[in-house]
Amino acid sequence: MAAIVVDQIHMYNNKTLRLVHGDVTERDVDVIVNAANSYLKHGGGVAAATVRKGGKIIQEESDKIGFVPIGSSVITIAGRLPCKAVIHTVGPRMGEGNEDTKLRAAIRNSLELASDRKLRVFQCLL
Repeated sequence: MAAIVVDQIHMYNNKTLRLVHGDVTERDVDVIVNAANSYLKHGGGVAAATVRKGGKIIQEESDKIGFVPIGSSVITIAGRLPCKAVIHTVGPRMGEGNEDTKLRAAIRNSLELASDRKLRVFQCLL
């Protein structure tokens, strides 16, 4: 399925924020963001699709990283995906408390990691 731009906002800093409907694993962008669990076990949902399409190297690199605290982000190569890298960010689980703060930290950390690596085009699914 081709990606469809649902909405977009032109930001103050000459950046554009787009809401896109489509398969994140098929996006030709610098980096995609995977909503991960703390153990980086990509067994279901988008995480499993990312490994299935990108190759087991993504899971192998994740295994080397190990545990990631809630609100934190890490990066792996993208394997066979069209993007350059995959950021795995760990958001909160509903009901554990302080979800807004934890989600804000997860988003901020994924953006900072992409910026630190000079990755400009960013596809996020949280």
